[in-house]
Amino acid sequence: MKAALPAHKTKIVATIGPASESPEMLARLIRAGMDVARLNFSHGNPSKHAEIIPRIRDAAREIGRRVAIMADLPGPKLRLGKIDPEPIQLLPGAHFTLTSEDIVGDVQHVSTSFEHLPRVVKPGDRIFLNDGLVQLVVERISGNDVECVVAVGGELRSRKGLNLPGVDLGISAFTERDRACLEFALKQGVDAVGQSFVERAADIHAVRAAAARIGAQPFVIAKIERADALAHFDEILAAADGIMVARGDLGVEVPIEEIAYTQKQLIAKANLAGRPVITATQMLESMVSSRLPTRAEATDVANAILDGTDCVMLSGESALGDFPEESVTMLAKIAAFTEAHRSRRSFAAQREFAQQATTMSRGDHMASVVETALDTVPCDLLLVPTRGGTVAR
Repeated sequence: MKAALPAHKTKIVATIGPASESPEMLARLIRAGMDVARLNFSHGNPSKHAEIIPRIRDAAREIGRRVAIMADLPGPKLRLGKIDPEPIQLLPGAHFTLTSEDIVGDVQHVSTSFEHLPRVVKPGDRIFLNDGLVQLVVERISGNDVECVVAVGGELRSRKGLNLPGVDLGISAFTERDRACLEFALKQGVDAVGQSFVERAADIHAVRAAAARIGAQPFVIAKIERADALAHFDEILAAADGIMVARGDLGVEVPIEEIAYTQKQLIAKANLAGRPVITATQMLESMVSSRLPTRAEATDVANAILDGTDCVMLSGESALGDFPEESVTMLAKIAAFTEAHRSRRSFAAQREFAQQATTMSRGDHMASVVETALDTVPCDLLLVPTRGGTVAR
């Protein structure tokens, strides 16, 4: 029998996919420390998710642990169309065309799901593909075609993402597909909903309004992955129930050298506001194919915990990787060790960092006084009378 893992407060979110959807693997992930099972509605179909949700609940019930289920809505993710044969290799200086026509892509051109692309870009704009690994510069617009030059070459496959930093897309963060996914997820009784590509508080309100029509009040997590979301973060934070620092698309929207500071700032603000915050994307990316993470990845997870994140999240590591159970176990070990060696001073430093951009409220001052008391008077338990949990958070 395996020894129990050290207790930790940081919650572990694991994305469920082909590598982890079996009843046996779900049970292993729960025993390893999974607290939240994330279902990515960008992939799969409702019938598939409807099969997995009861499996998660059955496994959690059998093991005797509470496991929340989060439905992650697709949002207006811009993607490339089908490429055949794949992968293709784009070389720097080559000409490459993006089109809104429905075609099968090759090394010369590929379709995109964003039919308005020719209308929103102009010559000189940069287009990032595959999380920014491939970069194009727009040369000219010709009807439904956007003719580009490859600035940074690389490999492309079907359905890879497309980003347009600094370009007003003119589309809502809450799509009709999101509406259908939301209704399905809420009828399945999921515990939380992740809203992708949020830009303003109005996007959160749209989700709540759609949920209210079917008599639901979901716990809404705003995914911060666009530059516009950073500009309107305070209003998003006030409107949402939780925040996800989604570093994948965000790392394309803002310069990569700014990601670490941005992450710290978002986490600190969420802490002050009493909003749960998830740090996501490439936490243990190498464990998709390796039994152990890199030292940099382990350090990244620990630093996110020291920053004050409430949850750390696995994506491909648990959904598609060769070592889903080991990935969850590794997060649990890092969290337990980091928390055991984290001093009260680190919390004070987080608060001081957040105050650079946020004025403390009355509640913040109360929390600060309580923290100081706990730091000076030994205490095993703190009781907080609360009706809805806000005071405790």
